[in-house]
Amino acid sequence: MVQVKDIMSVMERIAPEKLAENWDRPGLAVGDPKREVKKILVALDVTGAVVEEAVALGADMIVTHHPMLLFQKLDRITADTPLGQKIFQLITHGIAAFSAHTNLDVVKGGTNDVLAERIGLQDVQILEETWKEPLKKIVIYVPLTHAEVVRDAMCRAGAGQIGRYACCTFGAEGIGTFLPLEGTNPYLGSAGKLEQAAELRLETIVPAPLTAQVLSEAIAAHPYEEVAYDIYPVEQTVRREGIGRIGSLPQELPFAVFAERLKTQLQLDRIRVTGDGQKRIRRVALCTGSGAEYLSLAHRMGADAYLTGDIKFHEAQKAVEAGLCVADVTHYASEVLIVPILQRKLQEAAEENGWALEVICSNVDGQTFWTL
Repeated sequence: MVQVKDIMSVMERIAPEKLAENWDRPGLAVGDPKREVKKILVALDVTGAVVEEAVALGADMIVTHHPMLLFQKLDRITADTPLGQKIFQLITHGIAAFSAHTNLDVVKGGTNDVLAERIGLQDVQILEETWKEPLKKIVIYVPLTHAEVVRDAMCRAGAGQIGRYACCTFGAEGIGTFLPLEGTNPYLGSAGKLEQAAELRLETIVPAPLTAQVLSEAIAAHPYEEVAYDIYPVEQTVRREGIGRIGSLPQELPFAVFAERLKTQLQLDRIRVTGDGQKRIRRVALCTGSGAEYLSLAHRMGADAYLTGDIKFHEAQKAVEAGLCVADVTHYASEVLIVPILQRKLQEAAEENGWALEVICSNVDGQTFWTL
């Protein structure tokens, strides 16, 4: 039986919650983690129309990008408010509501990467780093006879990863000394006698969250009754994630031509732009959703054009003065691209686990704005 908590575990692998901004509220907003799930509806938002769609489809869970309770102060739940009505419907029909928000924006393969791929950017980089995973260095002293066994155990547990290289370690041979006291059962030597042993000082790096697991595996593979080791913090980081992306188009072209292509690529009837339409652009930065706060950063990083949603007048004016072309592709259009990606990933996870689970993309058009 597949439960809500199982889907939450899959989503945690897709977009770890630790990547979310401090102000964000992703995760399970409504529902029982132990409730069975047979059908999931994936959408951008938990709107009233999406909830009605879920009820009509007989869905047990809604997975969205935007959190249901984001920026909403919940003092009471009553059926005479739009939010209260949605919560009542979800609870009445046993539908769980789960979201992955800024963690899905930041993670590799998330909303920003999907938009960058859709518009054909190459050599894509993070616009602003928002999270990095710290490293630790583990130094452990091992008899030469067991060096390979301990090294393998540590590497299998996640140690020694540097870029695209695995099991990166360093070893220096030396002589270790120890005096087994009364009541000990030493692997080498005997109680009351100073012992010398040919040992290897084995050191490697490990992501900080894996430190305890790597050390546990190393000790389990080590022959000594008491294992000598040191753990140090290091300045390097093993993994970086961030908001927004910046990359290059395959070829330079006028901004107006690029904007026309965006209309087609994002299925927009119209597109708001600012800046010189004849300016030839190559370097493009973007931030899905509302990313006006990164306009200056995009300019400093050499972007010729910037894509986001929810641009205000003075923000656009500032971009014009800086010579930066901007396209407001709308909050919805920049992020709804992630819905079929999530649907596919959840369906693949179901197939891999042998779950009898159906995952459906919402048919609700959540685009708030329309034009005449």
